[in-house]
Amino acid sequence: MEIVVKIDQIIESEAGKRGLIHVDGKKEFALGKNRVPVLVDSFGTLDEDRWWDAEKYSEGEIVQLSKEFVRGHYLGTGHHQELYKARQNGTDEPPIPALPQEIIDQTSDLYATMFTRLTGQEF
Repeated sequence: MEIVVKIDQIIESEAGKRGLIHVDGKKEFALGKNRVPVLVDSFGTLDEDRWWDAEKYSEGEIVQLSKEFVRGHYLGTGHHQELYKARQNGTDEPPIPALPQEIIDQTSDLYATMFTRLTGQEF
């Protein structure tokens, strides 16, 4: 859709001004009245998009500024495998294990820092 390209152009332009590279992101649409596409989710946030630090990238280093490390943590716990095994077997899904405080703190710091970087306003 043309609108997605325009949205990405705006995000990339604004993020570039703040030393960020917009790697990718998702945009979710539904068909509204008369089958006109309607945006149904947010975009340009840490929940939907991945970001890199532009300065570090220019130095040959990729610094991810997204919640990928939280996904990585859960994959490392084995919960993902247990979840799919339960789904395949038709058994109850295991409870999601609590995040360690270190991951919670990293996530909180990332979101506060990225708010400032994305909006140009202090958190």
